[in-house]
Amino acid sequence: LFAASDWDTFTAEMEKRSKIKDTGVAIIADMRDIAPQGTEIELWHRLWEGEPRWRAAAAMALIDRIFPGGDPSKWEEVSGFASNSSVQPRQLIALDALFVAVDSLRQITDGVWGSAYLLQQFGKSGWGKVMFIEEIPYGFDQTLRDIISTTGLTGDWSIKRIRGKLPLLPIYRGYITRDRADSRNMQYLGGYGSIASNGRYAWDRDRGYIYEVVEDSRDFWIIR
Repeated sequence: LFAASDWDTFTAEMEKRSKIKDTGVAIIADMRDIAPQGTEIELWHRLWEGEPRWRAAAAMALIDRIFPGGDPSKWEEVSGFASNSSVQPRQLIALDALFVAVDSLRQITDGVWGSAYLLQQFGKSGWGKVMFIEEIPYGFDQTLRDIISTTGLTGDWSIKRIRGKLPLLPIYRGYITRDRADSRNMQYLGGYGSIASNGRYAWDRDRGYIYEVVEDSRDFWIIR
């Protein structure tokens, strides 16, 4: 049998879980109602401008645009670049949108429940959670702890290290050899812009740059 204190704790946890689902979804719906229009890059620029409410709305517009079905658990299904002429991976645009949505929502009334709901979805993403929660961007570690403390968000949200910072979307910086990329512990992306074990592009997550990978440096100006 439950002791009275155990029962109170249990019911409080159940109430929080219900609030993540009900209040969280309602808050996110409110943001969708005021979401701005624009290209993916135009919306990405809006992530960093204005009050939390408008940044959250822009973030939700991007989440709905990039994640299949607007579902952060499907991050691994995202591919491609912002445009045919850019080297701006949509997987990283999607993550910037997710992290800004989570951080901005918690700054508005009852928005923290929407933050928890989005994290709950992203927690099902598998490789995405491993790469970007276990190795979390600078500053977002405290955001995550605050949300868990307030909402009782369940699951394994352990952090192994701080790596990189927001925005995750990198600046293109030319060419780099594979050996150099490996020596800097860069993350590869395939030809369609998705995170991969090997690929055409190398993302220097720690410094915020992306390069095209070449096997032979003799015909290119290589960044040192």
